[in-house]
Amino acid sequence: MTLRRTLSALSLSLCLGAAAPAAAEAQTERSAVPETPQTTPDPSDTPNAPTLPPLGPDVRLYFTTFNVFRWNPLGLESQNRLILQKRLYEGQSLLTRDNFINGGVSLKANPAALKVGPVVEFQPLAILNLRATYEFVQFMGTMGFLQSYGDPRMDFSDDARDLTEGRSYSTSGHHYIVEPTLQAKFGSIVVRSKTSIEYWNMDLREGNTASFYDPLLDTLVPGRGWVFTNDSDLLMLATPQVTVGARFSAVWPRYTDRMGPGASEVDNSHMRVGPLLAYAFTTREGTAFNKPTLLLHASWYLKHPNRIGLVPYAIVGFAFTSDMLGG
Repeated sequence: MTLRRTLSALSLSLCLGAAAPAAAEAQTERSAVPETPQTTPDPSDTPNAPTLPPLGPDVRLYFTTFNVFRWNPLGLESQNRLILQKRLYEGQSLLTRDNFINGGVSLKANPAALKVGPVVEFQPLAILNLRATYEFVQFMGTMGFLQSYGDPRMDFSDDARDLTEGRSYSTSGHHYIVEPTLQAKFGSIVVRSKTSIEYWNMDLREGNTASFYDPLLDTLVPGRGWVFTNDSDLLMLATPQVTVGARFSAVWPRYTDRMGPGASEVDNSHMRVGPLLAYAFTTREGTAFNKPTLLLHASWYLKHPNRIGLVPYAIVGFAFTSDMLGG
């Protein structure tokens, strides 16, 4: 592989969605400890009574960024969101305390593509979060991207795409995403499962029945069709700054027979699993540099059309949040 191809691949995208910020936020939860000792016993002081986290601001404006480098496949991307958030109600229990609705704008950028659009998020209970995003997607035709295929059975491996790099072209389209997340905390243990339901509508040379290689999903995506993904985490909050655990990830593209005879039977899905570590350099909140967090994750493919052997998938990410109002 030439240096140019190596740099081209290195410049491409990956994100862990909101998984790293969520892990960082979970592991920096503050406790509501009274500033002075109480002289009169209170029912909440009983050993079995849980300590409620502090109530968040009624209105909050903040900026969040997640920048990530990926290996196998190689990639580099910056994901950014500017969010205005409103608390729904004053919850009086662990289940209802963390609630909100918010909206804002999302921008994902790398040297080969841009994705920009509105995002809304709704969390009525601490265990349930629902996010919806629309992205206008623009591939610039640089660094071997975008490449499209008339048949989902075609070889889209790294080596095959290197050989056909000259076929890449500039194009645009639309990306719709709905992400329900279930999450819970039991003492120092956090469990979380985020499903992504995605619909793509891209303008491809081969027409409406074609597919294209997306570097984030690392598979052939139907130009007009559905993709489903899942990221599930089992985490332990080892200290206020350190989170350790494991992540399972999977991607399932869906093809239809209008893409060719038997296309609906083509399986370009993949799965991987491996350890995860997040370290927050500080746990400060309400500042311009909240919870700067380093994320390390390595995993091995349980299944993939092209990636076999012992070479792991790995990412290194850095995330932080800046409060502008109400932090």
